[in-house]
Amino acid sequence: MTTTATPLESSVCFALYTSMQTTLQLYRDLLEPWGLTYQQLMLLAVVWERGEVSPGELAEALCLDASSVSGLVGRLERMGYLQREHRSTDRRSVKITATAHALSVRGELGHIERCVAEAMQVTPADAESVIGTLRSLRASMRGYDARAASVAS
Repeated sequence: MTTTATPLESSVCFALYTSMQTTLQLYRDLLEPWGLTYQQLMLLAVVWERGEVSPGELAEALCLDASSVSGLVGRLERMGYLQREHRSTDRRSVKITATAHALSVRGELGHIERCVAEAMQVTPADAESVIGTLRSLRASMRGYDARAASVAS
């Protein structure tokens, strides 16, 4: 008896969606002791890498809108992970930096990526290939004119 994949199971989008949902659940379980979400961890990672960022830089780095970044920063600030300061040269401009607490937690979270990599069971070479494919996919999707396509339909 042979079974064929349903259209849904053959969909790239469905495979991406279900893979992401499964990955996010693993992150939820792993991050629970720190009370962090995956998005919060990614935002912290950008701040750790750059040292100081603006909300706009965070939005661009994480492919999020400004209101989502504002909410994430606010929650992380209340949790003691981030601080916002107005730049002395321009009161409208805000810089976001990690607190001492966030910097100490960074070391505690070091094992998370290793756990996720183990769960995914991919070699470094396979991971590099998947990342390259997903970056190309993201670039293609960003360049697609959905409005023009819907008008043509």
